[in-house]
Amino acid sequence: MNPLITSKRSVGLGLAVLGLWLAGAAPSHAATVTENPAGHQSGLTYEFEVVMGDVDLAHYHGSVGAKSWAEPGNPAGAKGWTHTSNWTLLDLTGLSGPTTLTLELERGHGGASQLFPAFSLFSGVEDVNSDASNHTWNNTGNISWATNLTYIDHLANAGGPNGTDSGTGVDAVSKQWVLNPGLYTLNYGGNPSFALGQTGLHDWAASLSTSPVPVPAAAYLFGTGLIGLASFARRKFSS
Repeated sequence: MNPLITSKRSVGLGLAVLGLWLAGAAPSHAATVTENPAGHQSGLTYEFEVVMGDVDLAHYHGSVGAKSWAEPGNPAGAKGWTHTSNWTLLDLTGLSGPTTLTLELERGHGGASQLFPAFSLFSGVEDVNSDASNHTWNNTGNISWATNLTYIDHLANAGGPNGTDSGTGVDAVSKQWVLNPGLYTLNYGGNPSFALGQTGLHDWAASLSTSPVPVPAAAYLFGTGLIGLASFARRKFSS
């Protein structure tokens, strides 16, 4: 076979795969943020609902209590304050497959916030069991009264899981997970070092982003296409 024809076919394959790859990386602009979402106030009182697509970015902000994620005086298994932390219903049901979710949570940009942000992630949504008489919650495991949620992960920052550490915290935290399509619950709160003694409300700002988990076959084709492009360039240069 004519090597030039082979190279052209490799280039064509590479460009096609590159086009599909870039198309998959383009933001879908489908993310929506709804405050106090209707239909999600009878169980947990959700402050926000965020609906995201395959490649999306969402920014939003609010305020929480300084020790809302972990109050040192609360008992083990119920460290968080239900009503002074913030709850987000994350709707990923529209995804076409697994996604890499990145969460960045930081203190607000207004200048007055001294928040040491912390968060927890659960699968599911709690619209059945009311938080009206459940004022505390488990920040590092399943919540005894919120039976429709399943604990996934958390990030504690300065005060540690029990809110009693005296270490130095940071004003911004982030973490990534690979999640399947579905409904999830995020809790945002404050967790200062025990020695700092912060009180009152503090502002936070959150950024959520989604990106498809790479498919090995697509990655292989993408690499093959790049090799074809490089080979064609070398042959053209040598001729």
